[in-house]
Amino acid sequence: MAKKLALIYLCSDAVLIVICAYFGAVHVLNSQVALISSSLIILASFLGYKKRVAKKIVNADISAFDDVFDDNENSRIPSQDEVAKLENSRIPNEKTPKIPLRLYEFGSVFSPLRLLGYVLLILAFFILLKKELFEPLSFLAGIAVMPISALFSAVFIKAK
Repeated sequence: MAKKLALIYLCSDAVLIVICAYFGAVHVLNSQVALISSSLIILASFLGYKKRVAKKIVNADISAFDDVFDDNENSRIPSQDEVAKLENSRIPNEKTPKIPLRLYEFGSVFSPLRLLGYVLLILAFFILLKKELFEPLSFLAGIAVMPISALFSAVFIKAK
C-alpha cells in the first residue's frame, strides 16, 4: 500500500510539474517549494501522531479486554453484548471530568520537524515574494497536491 501511495503522490507531482512548466519556470519553482514544505509538515504530523498513539497504547488500561479477548486454547468468541458492555464502560459519561492536555501531547503538536516545515514554508513565501518570483496560484497548487492526493488514495486504494 505504501508503494501505491507513493506512486499516487509522484504522479500527482508530475502532473503538477507539467502543468506549471506550461506557464514557466517560476511557476514550477513556486509549486515545488510549496510541495516540499507541505510534505515536510505532513510527514512531521504523521510521525508526531504515530508517537502519540504508540504512547497511548503503552499506557492504556487493557486489562478489561484481556479477560474477554484471551488467546488461549480455551478462549471463546465474546458475544456482542459483552463487547458492547466493555466499549460502553470505556466511553466517558457527562459526569466524568475532562482530562487536561498532557505534556506528551504538546510534543506531538510542537515537534521540531513540524515547526521546521512551517518555518520553511513561511521563509519560502517571503523569499519568493522579495525576489518578485511569487505566483500565488502555483504556490497554493503545490500546497494542495498532498491533501488532494491523500483524498484520491483514500478513495481508490483499498486497504487489505
